[in-house]
Amino acid sequence: MSVDIELTTTFRILHAFFGGAGTILNLILLLLALFQSPKVIRLYATLIINFAITDLLACLLDTFIEIRVLPYPNEDSMAHVMNGSCKYFGLTTCAVGFSLYLHTLTHSIWSLLISFGYRYLILFKISLKRKTIILVILAFYFPSFLQGVTYWSNFVERYEILPIVRRVHPDYDFSEHIGLLTGITDLYSPSVVYGMLHTTLQVTPVYISIFIIRWKTVKILTKNKESMSKETKALHTQLLRVLTLQAVLPSTSFFTTYLFMGRK
Repeated sequence: MSVDIELTTTFRILHAFFGGAGTILNLILLLLALFQSPKVIRLYATLIINFAITDLLACLLDTFIEIRVLPYPNEDSMAHVMNGSCKYFGLTTCAVGFSLYLHTLTHSIWSLLISFGYRYLILFKISLKRKTIILVILAFYFPSFLQGVTYWSNFVERYEILPIVRRVHPDYDFSEHIGLLTGITDLYSPSVVYGMLHTTLQVTPVYISIFIIRWKTVKILTKNKESMSKETKALHTQLLRVLTLQAVLPSTSFFTTYLFMGRK
């Protein structure tokens, strides 16, 4: 029991630290993109704002729910413990919070693909309007939106999931003071299947596409380096470097999502 309490405390500290740091950094990024963007990247700032808002919401929701997913090998259900302040508002609030949190993660990955695609297209001097960029963002956002508004409805009350988690984890402390215990007992409902597939299967094709686009972009920059001004080349290189770093950081989801599928 004491080990479980220590583990819960560790999870809460990690959520608070990374969620808080992410909130501050993304808020700064959002303010800079809104009010300090140089004219030369004003259109691209629309994508930066999309990123900043998405990741800001993800960090805020993470600290709000402070979710802990319990491992469930060979079970057709899964359980979560919500340690965040959402537990004071009840199951529905925590379930909606988690559903919205997941949808920010998937939209963030789609947003990476949009950003790399934009950097590639402007190398061909294709003129894009802000309205077009916003429409593209909304089109890619729809799958995540659909996940966000449907996934939450599958979470069950504590009394339904408690017998299962006690059987699988007899040594864990499931008293109510540790957080709000909930879970999903039907992993084959349409909204759960859609949510799980959208969270996991998008990762591979998106990242393959990203690195193909990056390779083509670098190839064009290398080929045209003599005809580009020093400032233009430096700007493209710097933005590409930032995008690459931005792509690498969440790429851990590639491993964690397939590990999750393997465990199921």
